[in-house]
Amino acid sequence: MANKELNDLLQAHARQRSRPDASLYQAIYLDDAWAVAEKTGLSLLKVECGALESGIIPERYSRNQKSLDNADQLRLLHSHVAVIGLGGLGGTVTEILARIGIGRLTLIDGDCFEESNLNRQLLSSTAAIGQSKAEAAQRRVQQINPAVEVRMVPEFFRADNAQALLDDAQLAIDCLDNIPDRFVLEQACRNASIPLISAAIGGSSGRATVIFPGDPGLKALYGPPEKAPKKGIEATAGTLPFAAVYMAAVECAEATTILLGKPSELKNKLFLAEIADHVTELFNAPGPAEESVD
Repeated sequence: MANKELNDLLQAHARQRSRPDASLYQAIYLDDAWAVAEKTGLSLLKVECGALESGIIPERYSRNQKSLDNADQLRLLHSHVAVIGLGGLGGTVTEILARIGIGRLTLIDGDCFEESNLNRQLLSSTAAIGQSKAEAAQRRVQQINPAVEVRMVPEFFRADNAQALLDDAQLAIDCLDNIPDRFVLEQACRNASIPLISAAIGGSSGRATVIFPGDPGLKALYGPPEKAPKKGIEATAGTLPFAAVYMAAVECAEATTILLGKPSELKNKLFLAEIADHVTELFNAPGPAEESVD
């Protein structure tokens, strides 16, 4: 369908709305966007992108404004992020990315839910015990934001599938639960020339960093891969749910910053948070240290 025809349909369905500050905007509601998608044969994602190009904001994103303008929202809808690990960190990261409007998500985890996950993993429920985390993540995204296109991968991230799983992603978010796999992911991101956002949690604390190709990266945190511990302090400290949500939010904030073409605040830095005490610190050039994991 020609752009003019799509624009005419979108304009016909657009409604004037007002924000809490009484400023006006043109909006399209989900049911109307679906109607346009069915009439044109376009995906809901393409319809929402077309709406933004015409100055019409999908109503679901209206409260993203005025922090994000239409051009920002369109850029996010054109973005592709890979989330590796769908547990405490990854489940919340998936939720936030779907709600803010990342247009394409690759969701990777070969694990299934256990009862011990219920304290912190947003995608888990008593009904989901034994079910695939990747499948649960895909269902959740479809429930939240059906315009988001999901590549669901019910596999563990490994050196032999790493490059295929990161294909076409603009950045990767590390939500893994062991340190050796983090190094595998870091190398895969270097090979793909994409940034890596990495976070880890243990007890009520967390840490995060952003690694671009060419940066020192994880060896500055853990030392050489062959000498790095397999697990961090989660093995002894456990993980509290507010730590998982807090650090997932940090990862998503950095992802949004990078996708919008702004400088990363955590590149070559280490962000440390003791969440229960409301204490945070930001360090340059971190030295080797054992860190927690999700």
